[in-house]
Amino acid sequence: MAVPTRFECLQLMRKRLMPQNIQNHSILVANLALQLGRLLHYSGTRLNARVLEAGGLLHDIAKAESLDTGVRHEKLGAKILHDLDYLHLAHIVQDHVSIDLIRLHGPITESLIINYADKRVKHDCIVTLEERFWDLIHRYARSTEQEAHLRRRLELYRTLERKIFDHLSIEPDAMEVMQLSLNFSPY
Repeated sequence: MAVPTRFECLQLMRKRLMPQNIQNHSILVANLALQLGRLLHYSGTRLNARVLEAGGLLHDIAKAESLDTGVRHEKLGAKILHDLDYLHLAHIVQDHVSIDLIRLHGPITESLIINYADKRVKHDCIVTLEERFWDLIHRYARSTEQEAHLRRRLELYRTLERKIFDHLSIEPDAMEVMQLSLNFSPY
């Protein structure tokens, strides 16, 4: 399985002209995913750290481009990574926007951790799921149906959060305290 290094991911982000704010968000998502992976490792859940890092860095690789084209960023990002032969990462990017009951009730995977980390990072700050989803509702819900859909998704993510933190000796709120140590930027 081909997985790009952190340096290669950062090069790809620059090559794809990823705006700095999306780069900052992606770096924090990757760092949060790595930290969760380390903590889960101590409880016996083995995740691939290189996949967590690369998936977090590249999960929004097509975000800016999709705003111009109207193509969903997870689909375009998955295609970009597929074309580069990063097939495992392509699936993670494809799956990072939503969650379904089958994945939710399966094992904890790199894909789930990146998906969860993305939902905990609003712009470049670690926030609660509730704060992140209120932001999503405010920015994207154009109807009561869309708002109801996002509220249902929030419940799924609360279930995912419980699933992850049942394996850890910390509570979800501790992630916000980690903001300073995770806010590393290679620039």
